[in-house]
Amino acid sequence: MRIREFWALDDEDRELIARLAPGAGEDAARVLAYLLLRSEITDDPATELALRIGTGLNRSAIGQAVDRLESAGVVERTTVQSSTRGRPPSAWRTTAEIESVVQRLYRQHAATLIERARPDTERGSETTAPTEDELTLGLNWRPNGLHLPFYTAGLTNQYETFGLDVGIEHYDGSHPALEAVSSGAVDVGVVGAATVLRARADGEPIVPIAVVYQRAMAVLYTVRERFGEPLTGVAQLRGRRIGMPARSETRVLGRLFLNQVALDEAVEIIDTAGEEQDALLSGDVDVVTGSFSDPRQLERQGMTVDTLIVADHFPIYGPTLVVHEETLASETPRLERFLAGTIAGWAETCHDPTPAATHVAELSDSSPGRVARTFEDALGSFGTSEAVTENGWGWQRETTWDRLRGALTQGTLLSESETA
Repeated sequence: MRIREFWALDDEDRELIARLAPGAGEDAARVLAYLLLRSEITDDPATELALRIGTGLNRSAIGQAVDRLESAGVVERTTVQSSTRGRPPSAWRTTAEIESVVQRLYRQHAATLIERARPDTERGSETTAPTEDELTLGLNWRPNGLHLPFYTAGLTNQYETFGLDVGIEHYDGSHPALEAVSSGAVDVGVVGAATVLRARADGEPIVPIAVVYQRAMAVLYTVRERFGEPLTGVAQLRGRRIGMPARSETRVLGRLFLNQVALDEAVEIIDTAGEEQDALLSGDVDVVTGSFSDPRQLERQGMTVDTLIVADHFPIYGPTLVVHEETLASETPRLERFLAGTIAGWAETCHDPTPAATHVAELSDSSPGRVARTFEDALGSFGTSEAVTENGWGWQRETTWDRLRGALTQGTLLSESETA
């Protein structure tokens, strides 16, 4: 009897898999991690059997993974000698060492995201215009935990690795960030998905290139002492006063939520002028809209807060990276470098958010631990999806955009005037 030995991934290899997954998806990351680690032990390529045993994936998943990795140029196909008759079996090896492979993987994934963002009529086109080495990013709020991947990419020189100097500007909400993109004040902006669709419906020349967080973070919340009972279901909102800030992503999503649960005519909506918590605590409203982390400010004051998450009732993309149509058409290399650095920043933040959290804490009135927890909670609750697991960070699907567009249209919310 002939005994054969096979190497296999274990828990100690999870860190490398997690680093690769944002640029390839989970299955492809497992295959690539196995090949990279195997290359440190032997020069022999890995057969399909070795990959199946080493990664724990089935034949179909292996096939899809190696196809993707070959297309990205990070693995190559060869053959191995066999004692049986017929065509020699295929086998695979990596094309470079770990760091070079990671950079190539991120670059290729960034290029794929940009290609998917193009209109169908422009896909496959290439830009020949000279590209700059600087880029300005406009974020949709003051420095906070949700922005850590961008700060991590800067602090760890990831943007510099991909040949780019990225400056960061902050705006008071998605709408001002979008206006900065439209006017050319910034090259790329972080904007809520609903705001993106409303702007496009109004003719704004902006295009989403990657989804930062896969689920919207908008919530409706209340303080139990004011509400009078635990808020556990949407039916309890009937007849209540709900505070929402004007011209905001949370207002659009709050209105959409109420429309989807058929309560938009059964509540009173009150403009809180950006002071939602003051209105709630003073008793001017019963419930307010906000981001998922807003209720924690009240919890830290010892209050009991109940929350309803909008995305639990309707699938909506969260903060999204957008650019001007002209930038997408003429600055492909610069945008690809930016996305590659951002992917690297995302992967590094998932591994250790502390350095960026410490930096952001210095720019805000929060603590490093609180900033890091905001990102970690957002990652766990809103950062992933089936599409990301299969394809990598930032993935967007037109069907999801169409579903949100249809819901906004149905609720007469695709017009700016409806929620101004």
